[in-house]
Amino acid sequence: MNLKFILPIFFYISNKIIVSSAQTEPDLQNNVSEEQLDSFSYGNDEFKLAIIGDSGTDKEANMVMELSDFDALLHLGDYDYHCNPDTYFEKVLDADRSYQFMGIIGNHDAKRQCPDDAAEKFKENIYKEMMSSKNDKVKCEFSESKFMWTCVYQNMRIIGLTPGVVGADLRDEQLRFLKKNLSEATEDWKICSWHFYDKYYHTGKYPTDGNVVSGYDSDSESFYDYCKDHGAIIFSAHDHVYARTHVMSKFMTPEIDVFDKNSDGKVAQIRNGATLDILNGTGGWEIYIEQGEHKDYEHWVKKYALGDHKENAKRFGGLFCNFNYGGNNKRAHCEFLRINSSEKVFDSFDIYRNEDPENVTYQQIDEEFRNEKVKALLEANNNNDNDDENQGNLKSKEIIDPKTGNTLFTKTNIIIGSSVFAAVLVLGGGILLVKKSKKVKTENFNDDPELVIDKQLTKENSNTNNGNVLAVPTNMGYSCDISDVRTSITTSNQPIQQNDSHAKNQ
Repeated sequence: MNLKFILPIFFYISNKIIVSSAQTEPDLQNNVSEEQLDSFSYGNDEFKLAIIGDSGTDKEANMVMELSDFDALLHLGDYDYHCNPDTYFEKVLDADRSYQFMGIIGNHDAKRQCPDDAAEKFKENIYKEMMSSKNDKVKCEFSESKFMWTCVYQNMRIIGLTPGVVGADLRDEQLRFLKKNLSEATEDWKICSWHFYDKYYHTGKYPTDGNVVSGYDSDSESFYDYCKDHGAIIFSAHDHVYARTHVMSKFMTPEIDVFDKNSDGKVAQIRNGATLDILNGTGGWEIYIEQGEHKDYEHWVKKYALGDHKENAKRFGGLFCNFNYGGNNKRAHCEFLRINSSEKVFDSFDIYRNEDPENVTYQQIDEEFRNEKVKALLEANNNNDNDDENQGNLKSKEIIDPKTGNTLFTKTNIIIGSSVFAAVLVLGGGILLVKKSKKVKTENFNDDPELVIDKQLTKENSNTNNGNVLAVPTNMGYSCDISDVRTSITTSNQPIQQNDSHAKNQ
């Protein structure tokens, strides 16, 4: 057998193994499974916010609270309908709660509906709960009157106001408070919340109600539109129904955002200049009818009321939203859940923060986040490998087939197995070379005691090889220069040695 054909085959196979061992792990990692991604923590901490209004203190209020676990509660007012300021905080709000609490004062918690001392006690109870040690994960600041507050929880800014509530700060003062705290907000998520509503944002139980929040004057500035301009989600109550708008580009005179007009309501993309309003007053104390023109406004995307046959009379509910969904600080997932119903989920939708919906889809936001997460996962794995190597350990990292989930190789197996096999091939080739070289007559040797392996290989004697270069398939990205491979053979038949520089390259 001619060595000029054998030796290239040895080097081709050896290189193939080494290249394979170098490429197998990254190629598989680039096909990271969803299970691997889900188990890898990345991005912002996900948290669930419960939004509940008009709860009262009957047993149904407790049942609504038990619809889901949550990390923080935003109560939209009307804690008790009998002017008992302590009952809600003793019977409904958990005494040993681990969740954070934020609450707005409603009309049934204030003067006119309640005696002055009871109204004052409602306000003090809310303040006490929000500033207690139980609320150590939320940072709140109150106005001097304690009727307004701003809180930061995780990467969210929540502002609580009381326009229309008897005894609270004047509307102009509340607007100034809103502007100061919202204009300076740098958090990813922003929320405006109050108890009442404006003319177009209730479903008709009280059809003569106008702009209770923003004011009735023709030149009154819209609280809704100011929050919309800053990309803040709006929550309100008082009307004992659940109603969600499309994403709106204007609230004073309703205009649905151009990017949401044809939406099925399952995805809401908000930004500075466009947001949605959600009314939720079904927390446990009576569910109202919807009527008149208010129930038919085209900007409603989802509504829930008493029902034509009063079928929802005891099906109270709450809204539960997971912000930073899956770690993505541009996505939230919300569900309106009901008690006493075989269909617990009445409404389910996603909210995306998308500043450029004309050019960026919400699917691209998901894809971008996933790519970032995959990159972080691979970097974390590389860092773990480096840490192990620095400690002098060879980590037997498993390589998983992403399709089957089965272990294909470990890093240790690949390195050791390929190295041993390559060594055997080279050694076997060397033995054959020695046998071949013994047949070469002494007069063919150079004066130099080192002999270049099979001088015929250095000649242009092949149709496929040019000079000393061994061509291999281009998809390997590799070529082998035979002149770099020398075997030291002495006339006394000393052991075959591989050139050091070539060994290092291998």
